[in-house]
Amino acid sequence: MLYEAKNLVPIHRLHYTWMGWPASGTVLPAPGITLAGTNADPDLAHAWVTDGIVCISESWTPQQVQLAFRVNPDVAPVAFTQHVKGRLQHALRRCGTPVSFSRKVGMRALGENIGATVQRYVREQLAHVDLVDARYVQRLADVAIEDGNVDLSQPAETASGRYWYNLHLVLVTAARYRVGAEMHIGTWPATVRTAAQTNGCAVRALAVMPDHVHLALRGNIALSPVEIGVLFQNALAKTAGGREWQDDFYIGTFGEYSLRVVTGGR
Repeated sequence: MLYEAKNLVPIHRLHYTWMGWPASGTVLPAPGITLAGTNADPDLAHAWVTDGIVCISESWTPQQVQLAFRVNPDVAPVAFTQHVKGRLQHALRRCGTPVSFSRKVGMRALGENIGATVQRYVREQLAHVDLVDARYVQRLADVAIEDGNVDLSQPAETASGRYWYNLHLVLVTAARYRVGAEMHIGTWPATVRTAAQTNGCAVRALAVMPDHVHLALRGNIALSPVEIGVLFQNALAKTAGGREWQDDFYIGTFGEYSLRVVTGGR
């Protein structure tokens, strides 16, 4: 492999939410509890930080709790839900208000922009580039992907819950080298789709720019954002014939509603 996740810390803006429900026969503490906040329970907050997640908002009702987190790029959704649930149950038990949570959880990846905005941004990127060579622009347009069969508003469902895990990935060419025929860009749509299918992901959109590419995709919930970025780096590098991409890339989360909905603008 040309690129390895353990060697990279990508530029990232990653936010997950976790929603849990009490199991039958148990109830949540009274509304108004602020157990997850750093001022309320620094031990719990610190424990989550060691997991690579920082709680930024919380909402409690007798029937459910929803927590929002800023997460590191090496945190996969499955591991995230396990860490949140396990540590929260331990903290509640320590506080004398034990709660058993249902096996079912809800996890959402959210960002400043909603899904429709991100997908439109990727789709319209090439139209905003000022290039004289119309034939070159057309070659880039010809390798774009806009797959309406991939509905990013739908979750991945497992025995343990529902996961909305959408990512915006931007790979930049090394030294801002101009994308050209020698990189075999005509093979990129098939390469991207194969890499996604092989690794349990699904690509909604691909936009190829003169010195970078954008992808909007649903991730495999067992893989972290950095692992997903690296798998596409390696797939496209193999097609292009070498280390054509900068080590660092951008990866961000997005969903069907804005992060501001759950954080109140924080």
